[in-house]
Amino acid sequence: MSPCHDDFTALADMLGGIDCATANPLVTVRDPTTAQSWTQPVLELLMVALAVAALIHAVLWWRRRGDPANLGLWFATVVYVLILEPPLYFPDRFGMDDQVGLIFVHNVFTVQFLFDRLPLYIVALYPAMTYLAYALVQRTGILERRNPLLGAACVAVVFHAGYEIFDQLGPGLRWWVWNPAAPSNTPLLGDAPLTSAVIFAAAAPFGTALLTRLLLAGRRLAVWRIAAVGLLTPLAMMVFSLPTVPFGPAGRAVVLWVEMAALAFAAVIAFRGGPAEGAKGSYAPAAGAVYLAVMALLWTAADAPPTAMAYAAGCALVWAAVLLAQFRRAIADIGARL
Repeated sequence: MSPCHDDFTALADMLGGIDCATANPLVTVRDPTTAQSWTQPVLELLMVALAVAALIHAVLWWRRRGDPANLGLWFATVVYVLILEPPLYFPDRFGMDDQVGLIFVHNVFTVQFLFDRLPLYIVALYPAMTYLAYALVQRTGILERRNPLLGAACVAVVFHAGYEIFDQLGPGLRWWVWNPAAPSNTPLLGDAPLTSAVIFAAAAPFGTALLTRLLLAGRRLAVWRIAAVGLLTPLAMMVFSLPTVPFGPAGRAVVLWVEMAALAFAAVIAFRGGPAEGAKGSYAPAAGAVYLAVMALLWTAADAPPTAMAYAAGCALVWAAVLLAQFRRAIADIGARL
């Protein structure tokens, strides 16, 4: 397989150039001090640490509660990223060049896979952020007491708030570059395509959470169930994408905003009356606070347009509000024990 594509070369040159012709087809490891920006190894460390922390929490959850759903979710997100990402890097090889095109190109980080196309931190990001959003909602008791659709909507909205901080700051920090010629990359929301904000940062976690509740929660852990969650998650993305097909950029924007508003409305309905007693523990609020703190640090180096910074700030406020509610409950639990 020839790894070089004209669109890839042009976009890679915007990041300083990536020699995809001589890149290792499997894995490349670099000295982190040679990265273009100090923010890159910090981001890598953050995502890998959050993914490892999520895995540890999932194992402990299974051992202490006998519920394998969280562990299954963690592995399902890895399955999902491994089937989702390669076609995005090689659209010509998957027959997607005309319909989708090359959407973006990542900069090179310490550890890269697939001809320097896929950074390790991206593989870690999916279990790190999806699991964290799921665990934050799980602590409220909503996943147990509400309809799976409402619970999944809550996970989608929390994930969206956290992910969009990253998504809006990334291009300004040269973590990746979007392809302005890709059909799916218009219209923009700040410094990211609206499709990324809704389809990748809302529909996908909605699908993962819903499938987890339907196929993994309260059931015996099985490889086929984990694989099914990961393999079927893109169906949720297709469901959210199909209504946008007949429209141009303006119509697509209206449809995507309506879909995002529907998820937000469902989340408000789910939280109506206040959260009930749910799962306890310090992992989710602590990990969420670490994520927000590190992203605030990286923010200081970002060169993003005002619209991107404004949307990232709004999402950060939502994320902070979710964490504040979690910490208030944790403090109340400590007070009750005293």
